[in-house]
Amino acid sequence: MSLEPVETTPTPPQPGLSAAPPTGYRISIFPSAVEISARLASAEELQMLVKVLQANAAIWEVATKNDAAGDVLAAS
Repeated sequence: MSLEPVETTPTPPQPGLSAAPPTGYRISIFPSAVEISARLASAEELQMLVKVLQANAAIWEVATKNDAAGDVLAAS
């Protein structure tokens, strides 16, 4: 097994296919923040991301309250 870097040549786009960059999103949850990185190509993808965020809002709210309660207890 070699640890040498592998050189690849870009594959030319096939006829009829778009060479658009991939789309998607990444959500990172930190103790007191949420970081979102997204590359969306359509309104439908944006709507899906909003639905995911809304669905998880309750979870993040509970986690934030639990962190705040832990901070209060730790300060006592």
